[in-house]
Amino acid sequence: MLIKPSALAGVVLLAASQSTEAVVINFDYTYDGGFFSGSNASRRDILDAAGGFLGGILTDSLTAITSGGINNFSAVFQRPDTGASTTLSNFSLAADTLTVFVGGQTMGAGNLGYGGYGGYSVSGTQDFLTNATQRGQSNATSGPSATDFAPWGGQLTFSNSANWYFDTDLSTTETFSGNDFYSVALHELGHLLGLGSSDSWDNQATGSGFTGANAVAAYGGNVPLEGDKVHWLEGTKSTVNGIEQEAAMDPTLRVGTRKVFTQLDLAALKDVGWQVSVTAVPVPSAVWLFGSALLGFIASKRKQHLNF
Repeated sequence: MLIKPSALAGVVLLAASQSTEAVVINFDYTYDGGFFSGSNASRRDILDAAGGFLGGILTDSLTAITSGGINNFSAVFQRPDTGASTTLSNFSLAADTLTVFVGGQTMGAGNLGYGGYGGYSVSGTQDFLTNATQRGQSNATSGPSATDFAPWGGQLTFSNSANWYFDTDLSTTETFSGNDFYSVALHELGHLLGLGSSDSWDNQATGSGFTGANAVAAYGGNVPLEGDKVHWLEGTKSTVNGIEQEAAMDPTLRVGTRKVFTQLDLAALKDVGWQVSVTAVPVPSAVWLFGSALLGFIASKRKQHLNF
């Protein structure tokens, strides 16, 4: 089976009424390539805000994965600094936690970021295999019958040569130039959470449209998709608290623009199996022009071995 990662978008800090995140998105900077270190360390705060927003609206209970003895879970992902396939053996995860390896590398012109969930190799007892693949979810998380999703995490890569806008105060709205880093981080995390990448997404992407019940209700019909079937069709609109906005999970972000997760994007999270606790956060009051960039995709094999 293939695991497919991918691409862009979102906005604003958590609403004051939201509780501590049910799902903790833990960023690992081991392979950051300098993008988040030294004088660039403040960029981590913006990434944490993006992870805090999305983790804070997910109320799923994910079981821990604990390697030991004959039970071995190996995380497989592409290093965010080099793109090299990497395997970490005897990998463990705390309950309700996703580990996301992040960094920067040189990308082609017009590309801002690349993201997706990781693959794995797992061996051990049947109970260990079941837990590692399901993380406590009762519905299928892979294959043609998948209606749920339960990754260990994955990777996000950002262009180290893009003209970025790093917002030091996400609670305010101002005119800016450059590519909004917070928006791209949210979009890439959307892919890591299965939007455009999971089997539960693929099973509802038919022809040129997405048929997930929640997304259809939010959009008013099957949602048009790009040819890659991993993004909404370019220019797809939805609403944020009744205000129209281009959807976060279409394939581009325009210069000087911040995008938030719309009702459509949040509905799609439900369709791939996440329990989502809130509606979209307020959209910034100003409206800016776009100027675009595309993102990437990976495939990693899952392997399972049962020890007797």
